[in-house]
Amino acid sequence: MAVQAGKLVVVATPIGNLGDLSPRATDALATADILACEDTRMTRKLLSLCGIKTNAILLPYHDHNGHQMRPRLLDALADGKAVALVSDAGTPLVSDPGYKLVTACHDAGVTVAAIPGPSAVLAGLAIAGLPSDRFLFAGFVPASPSAAAATFREFADLAVTSIWFDTPKRLAKTLTLMHEIFGDRLAVVARELTKLYEGYQRDDLGALADHYAATSGLKGEIVILVSGAPHNSRRFDDSELSMMLGEELRDKSLRDAVKAVTDITGQPRKRVYGLAIDLAKTSTGKAE
Repeated sequence: MAVQAGKLVVVATPIGNLGDLSPRATDALATADILACEDTRMTRKLLSLCGIKTNAILLPYHDHNGHQMRPRLLDALADGKAVALVSDAGTPLVSDPGYKLVTACHDAGVTVAAIPGPSAVLAGLAIAGLPSDRFLFAGFVPASPSAAAATFREFADLAVTSIWFDTPKRLAKTLTLMHEIFGDRLAVVARELTKLYEGYQRDDLGALADHYAATSGLKGEIVILVSGAPHNSRRFDDSELSMMLGEELRDKSLRDAVKAVTDITGQPRKRVYGLAIDLAKTSTGKAE
């Protein structure tokens, strides 16, 4: 399918396996006047590997130059040029600045079409065995632990599968933090999807954190999928948990009180235990 003049086409490209490039995507890359690329080097490599011959001009379009390139691309579209938007891998607009170009096209009255295809988000969801009737893509895990924790708390009470991108270097710390906030939920770590060394681990967050803390030399793209909160669960604030702990500590040891409150509320044990320690110190000046 040739790209129509004056139209922006959003083209999905392989996330690993070149066999996933669709015939429609191949035609679009071959017939476009302009390819707006996240990285022109990556797109040239894709064209070469797939044997796609094109006379298109390859222009870089990414976070750092988007404000400069959007007017140029809009002018080209207004002149009747056919423009295809591609990312380095997968479906554009998923964790990249493509949506700003699409928004600008809508504002300018330019037609936008999509050629769907590979997506690490949907590939991960397909193999995870987690509820897929409702899910949310959360993007890349923030690099800062405090920012990551704040972001995870936004999802803690949502009864939907959440999907995240992360790096191998941060994976173990990310899973540990997720375990602290989400508790012992079932999760999946998928890596190198559609590639030769594709693999995944499926377990509760605590076990996954321990597994990857003991794993060295991990490489490749990472997708983390976490099951949602139970429909009957809710987030208890610290004052509520402390009040419940105070009642339990009247006739139970600290350990038994923590277990009781954890079982009743479904909150992460580490969180409840920390509050119990603080409460015990305040009450007796020492922890049991």
